[in-house]
Amino acid sequence: MSLIQRLCRVHDGISDFGYVIGTLGLASMAAMYCYEVLTRYFLGTATDWANDMFSNVLLVTIFALVPHATRMGQHISISLLIELVPSLQTALRIFAGLFGVAVCLLAAWMSFEENLRHIELEIVTEQNRPIPKIFMSIWLTFGFFFASFYFLRAMFSSDAVKPVSWITPGRAALAGEETEPAL
Repeated sequence: MSLIQRLCRVHDGISDFGYVIGTLGLASMAAMYCYEVLTRYFLGTATDWANDMFSNVLLVTIFALVPHATRMGQHISISLLIELVPSLQTALRIFAGLFGVAVCLLAAWMSFEENLRHIELEIVTEQNRPIPKIFMSIWLTFGFFFASFYFLRAMFSSDAVKPVSWITPGRAALAGEETEPAL
């Protein structure tokens, strides 16, 4: 196994980790919501933490899942030019890949700088029960940084860089590749 292929597998493993975190976040949001409804409407006492915690977990959930969504090609795609001029498919794939890498890395870099500021100034949330903002903002950096590499990998057709996942084995990733279902 080559170094590039090993790095790609580590990248895929990190994305699978984000998927698990996002899934757990979604389950915890459902539990928080049900708990809030139960206590507010059936027990007559509202919680002072559920709404704040829900929004924090929502941020973590979304950005933990961004690399996986990018790996699976589930990001927004406008394919009008490819449909109108199929001969531009390769050039547009490379342009979109470079643009995706640049935008995601720029967003990750900006987010990372903000993470450092949150740590340095010990900034906390403005909520009923304040917590350090770094606990949420680090996930923005995670999502953008690891998504950028899937845009980079999408520009190459080598099997060494083809995404794999133990979360969604057998499903095609990136570029809308189709696979035959196993019987």
